[in-house]
Amino acid sequence: MDLADGVAPADAAAVLHAELFDAETALHEVGCDVKSRMTLVAVPTDSYAQAQGNRITADSVFLISGNAKDITTHCVARIASEYRCKFILLGRSSFSASEPAWANGIADEAGLKKAAMQALSASGDKPTPAKVQQLVRPVLSDREIAAALAAIRSVGGQAEYVSADVTNAKAVKESVTSVAKKLGMITGIIHGAGVLADKFIEQKTLDDFHAVYRTKIDGLVALLGCVEQDQLQQLVLFSSAAGFYGNPGQSDYSIANEILNKTALRFKTQHPAAQMLSFN
Repeated sequence: MDLADGVAPADAAAVLHAELFDAETALHEVGCDVKSRMTLVAVPTDSYAQAQGNRITADSVFLISGNAKDITTHCVARIASEYRCKFILLGRSSFSASEPAWANGIADEAGLKKAAMQALSASGDKPTPAKVQQLVRPVLSDREIAAALAAIRSVGGQAEYVSADVTNAKAVKESVTSVAKKLGMITGIIHGAGVLADKFIEQKTLDDFHAVYRTKIDGLVALLGCVEQDQLQQLVLFSSAAGFYGNPGQSDYSIANEILNKTALRFKTQHPAAQMLSFN
């Protein structure tokens, strides 16, 4: 159900009640305001097409969310290998290129945990599982980020990593602006950040909902706040089929991803020259 802004609570309740008892059960989506009811209609489109001259070049600068440690990393590496362009990787994790001495030369996670235990014992601290994980986690995170940067640079691209919470628009803009001055105006956004907190709705807390929803939606708002939207040539959103079909335990994830889909449609209408993709 999509309800228009301004629908009063009593009217919203009446509309929802009517839909729950509608004999037509095949509809996946309905939009309503007080006066009208709308359903989806398929129309031909080509969202993959770009306007002439509006393409990726070596001067293109992409702003990427997703912590440089997930599916977006593979996509970015492929783009870098084809176009040798520039990337600003945005993630919540801090990043250090140097490792603690106890971790040097140890490649596997089991070995790192053992070395962390030894380091804790040597410092006179008790090596509990939580303390060991607290030492190992940032090392693994740094390595994943370093690997993503190296993958881009190895094929001729340029890449910088900035640390900020994607839901904090002010922090994102401050972190990204300084790097954009170095690499150039941002021409593309790839929003891959996401959080899961799968629970049935009666078990889900408001904090669970906010963690999932805000990463997707506030995150996109923060990224768009870093660019001149009329100059944006590519906007790529990682949504999910859960946005359209729903998924048990993923009410928040489904809502957030469907908002990404709708935002994609709206952005393409407002900026027809941009390439707009929302992957489900």
